[in-house]
Amino acid sequence: MLLVSIPTVWLAIVRMEGTAPALDVKLESPYIGKSRTVSISVSDSGSGIRKIWMGLLVDGREEEILQRTFPSAGFFAGGKEKTVDVEATISPQDLGLSDGKGMIRIVVWDYSLRKWGKGNQVYLEKEIQIDTQAPTISVISRRHNLNQGGSGLAIYRLSEVCPVSGVMVGDRFYPGYPGHFKDPAIHMAFFALDYTQGKQTHLAISAQDQAGNQSTKGMVYHINARSFRKDAIKLSDRFFNSKMPDFEPYFPEMAGESQLDLFLKVNREQRTKDYQKVDGITVQTEKQVFWNGAFSRLPGSANRARFADHRTYFYNGKVIDRQVHMGIDLASTAHSPVPAANNGKIAFTGNLGIYGNTVILDHGFGLFTLYSHLSHIGVSDGQMVDKGQIIGKTGMTGMAGGDHLHFGMMIHQTYVNPVEWWDAAWIKNNITSKIENAESE
Repeated sequence: MLLVSIPTVWLAIVRMEGTAPALDVKLESPYIGKSRTVSISVSDSGSGIRKIWMGLLVDGREEEILQRTFPSAGFFAGGKEKTVDVEATISPQDLGLSDGKGMIRIVVWDYSLRKWGKGNQVYLEKEIQIDTQAPTISVISRRHNLNQGGSGLAIYRLSEVCPVSGVMVGDRFYPGYPGHFKDPAIHMAFFALDYTQGKQTHLAISAQDQAGNQSTKGMVYHINARSFRKDAIKLSDRFFNSKMPDFEPYFPEMAGESQLDLFLKVNREQRTKDYQKVDGITVQTEKQVFWNGAFSRLPGSANRARFADHRTYFYNGKVIDRQVHMGIDLASTAHSPVPAANNGKIAFTGNLGIYGNTVILDHGFGLFTLYSHLSHIGVSDGQMVDKGQIIGKTGMTGMAGGDHLHFGMMIHQTYVNPVEWWDAAWIKNNITSKIENAESE
């Protein structure tokens, strides 16, 4: 009697288990463009996976997208596959389906003997939107006159909501945002020409809608090539003795090495790390224009180094390194008060390696100013400041050999020439007049 009951109990508990398979569908967006791959993960630790089916229902018409049957390991063992990952590609146009709302249906069966051997079943529906049409881009800003190492503004209208749009400058992308104008379809993108990008650089506006459809639109533009000054920096033991001890904690592995070797480590590796940190700070920006009018420079100051100076470093008459200076050095009296160049929000305060004590100010829509080598910082992260408000005092922290302000400007992660932004006429001709024209659209 006992021998008969054991298989019966086993059949009831094991082979007729009632747990449906676990189903997970990775569909980050409900939008389906010209082609979309859907990832499906299924698991069933009890009876194993028997079958996966997926269909697409649009306007009452259903098209099969996927059907997979998995092998059995025998009556007593159930299915061979306990975990399965599959992908299915949906191409609406190939299926003859028109744009509009639809439904993805997915059904999975296991090898349980329940339901007269049909097994447990899990069923899932997901609403989708088929959109195979690329967005239309209309350029509102008519002309774009640019200097190598300079800044620009493009204003354009999109025919639909696009999570990604902006200006391509060579292989660099500068995002645009809505929100500045009453019409939410109008976007604005500040962009830059890196100091290395000359007259042959190609510019275009691109947009990608929620379904992944992409469009590109040409722009009318003219690029003025620029050459940049060459500067010789003569280093001395006095400079090394005064500055290198500050950087010994940055590279403890350099203990016992010469000050020259430590300098080269700092001037190359630490400089790169500092650039990367600034990139991380400026990747996020407020979607609001805070600034107004021309940007101010340090009062009563003289230029000590220019934007994109190509520096050659000499020690004992020999060339030891080369770097490019990504800002303008301004010198006044020691510990001069440093005013904010324009209205904005403090994005960063703190020590920044070769730049020493630094403040980075977000002026909105990707435009930033950087104030370095400060002896004192008088603001805090997240604080709103007005143009002319004192944010710190000049100094010689970091790699500065004398008291001065290193002033930089960036559009997203590209340094640009601040001289343009100090010029009220340039701002009117290249920035504010475009905005005013777009407001009248």
